[in-house]
Amino acid sequence: MQSSGRGSCHALTPQKTWEVERKMSGAVDFISRNNSSTTALIQTASTPTYVIPEGRLRLTPLRLCIWMGRALFHIRNLRDVLHFLAGIPLFSEMVQRNPRFAFKFLIGDYLAKGFSISECAACFLHHYKSLHKMLPNHLLRQILQEEVALHVFPEGGDRFTLTLGLSRPYDNEGELTLRLRVDGDIVFVLAFTVVPGWVVKSPADDALLITRLQGIKGRYRQIAIATKALHDVAPSRLLLAALQGIAGFFGISAIAAVPAEKQNSYKKDADLKFKNAYDNLFTELGLSKDDGGFFSSAVPIDHKPILSIKRGHRLRAKRKREFKHRVQLACSSFFANYAGNRAMERSKERTVAQLPRAWPVSATPPASTQPRRNLLVK
Repeated sequence: MQSSGRGSCHALTPQKTWEVERKMSGAVDFISRNNSSTTALIQTASTPTYVIPEGRLRLTPLRLCIWMGRALFHIRNLRDVLHFLAGIPLFSEMVQRNPRFAFKFLIGDYLAKGFSISECAACFLHHYKSLHKMLPNHLLRQILQEEVALHVFPEGGDRFTLTLGLSRPYDNEGELTLRLRVDGDIVFVLAFTVVPGWVVKSPADDALLITRLQGIKGRYRQIAIATKALHDVAPSRLLLAALQGIAGFFGISAIAAVPAEKQNSYKKDADLKFKNAYDNLFTELGLSKDDGGFFSSAVPIDHKPILSIKRGHRLRAKRKREFKHRVQLACSSFFANYAGNRAMERSKERTVAQLPRAWPVSATPPASTQPRRNLLVK
């Protein structure tokens, strides 16, 4: 599905050199080696920073008063968020670089229209707690400050890559973004957030909430090239397969999607356009609208019965399904390769947490806590 988007983004200053999705000129690949594994990354700034276009940072007196009022009225939610972020060095660094990061859940229409501030705070906390719990620190830092390549496709003469990184510049429309790149250019995006199931009226403990799924304006030719080269699988379906792979690693059993009327950029006079871009697309992808007003599905998403497909198209449909399944497994395996590292880190964190608080961690522990040495001399 190709969407015209919101037009060109605001110009960035020379110091703010992060590529943004609607102003893409290419990327510089580099390799980060971790023991025996090699992960391709895409870096667009010499010093990675969390960047918001200048036009979105302007504070009018009215907007400032609104934010302050919300902060005071929801002081408990704000306290919980700040306390959590302050306890994680990476998140604390992000707040220092961009204080707005800690307060954006107070902004109206965070993730979707209709969410209360308490629900927004719950989504924000749940997302970053899940990331911190499941991912090793160095990988999480790469995802949030740079961009990791989940899978590189060998098909065709062009380079097709699925990447994952922090959403930029529209950071209120999903915390993370899956991107399909063709020779470095972003051509299609899927933004999502790990949210508690109750927020989207799901019985599951967790859900992946899709808040944005669209093609990039002006990339129609590259989208066509990618679709043809990747077994005629549309980019929207490709990104959804990757998302299911991520859900598999995180142990998440539900996917939800924001309908047209709850989109942040929704306009009533363009209702038909939005419903074609979102509601109709989600229905085609196998999601159905639930009682909570969201499009949802269990993971994995059910396929249409093979017998319901015309006889001459069944073999082609099977090949496409097999290809999407391989993409799903590849994205899940990417994170699984780091699972052992995170288990070791969490073991160390638990050990440190159990140490007596009367003496600093870096200091020599009291004699009673030191292991006994074997004093027998042969």
